[in-house]
Amino acid sequence: MGELAGVPAVWNDVDPKIEVEYNEWYMQEHLLERLSVPGILTASRYEVVGPGTKYFTWYKTSSVAILKSPAYLQRLTNPSDWTRRCMLHFRNMNRSACRETLDLGRGVGSATTTMEMKAAASKEDDLRQRLSSSLFPDLLRSPGKNGIIRAHLWEADLEVTTRKNPEEALRGGKDRVVDWVVVLEALSTTAAERAASELAAYPFAGRGAESVSPPYVYRLLHYLAGPDGR
Repeated sequence: MGELAGVPAVWNDVDPKIEVEYNEWYMQEHLLERLSVPGILTASRYEVVGPGTKYFTWYKTSSVAILKSPAYLQRLTNPSDWTRRCMLHFRNMNRSACRETLDLGRGVGSATTTMEMKAAASKEDDLRQRLSSSLFPDLLRSPGKNGIIRAHLWEADLEVTTRKNPEEALRGGKDRVVDWVVVLEALSTTAAERAASELAAYPFAGRGAESVSPPYVYRLLHYLAGPDGR
């Protein structure tokens, strides 16, 4: 088995007064800047459908180690003027550097469902096995009917996540961090909403989870592949 892919994942709200500029910054500068770092393969950006933190952004990297590489740290420690201006207006920030421990299915969905959870102590392997052998295969069994085409499990790497981050200081508060995240990619927001209902009804507590947060649905805004991800 090769090295696990890395996933820096971000959920945030933004001050509505700068929302147009915020979206311009993401699409014209920030995603491209991140994708210029060797080892960052793709970038995906979403907007919430219904309740939940408004924006969700994640990047796929060749490994979590990319997020402490000199090239990546150079970006973090030298934010552009535009980044400095926009970061002042981030709200309810959740930023986590994760290892992708499960990735079943294929493709990029036009919508996604995300759900945070925490594994009970000493039950991590049981929960991971249940997801990989039962829940994820069941969700992916009929993508044409159910509309679920890919299922991910991301597990936070706290050592990487909690490293000193100058951009966090710009935002003026402590970022929240996930433990585990289930991410389902779907063909439509309707399919993602059905998947959210299935996740909400699944007996995670009896399968090794200590706690589970409500699932949220997002629609894809922007997907980009970097030079290493084409």
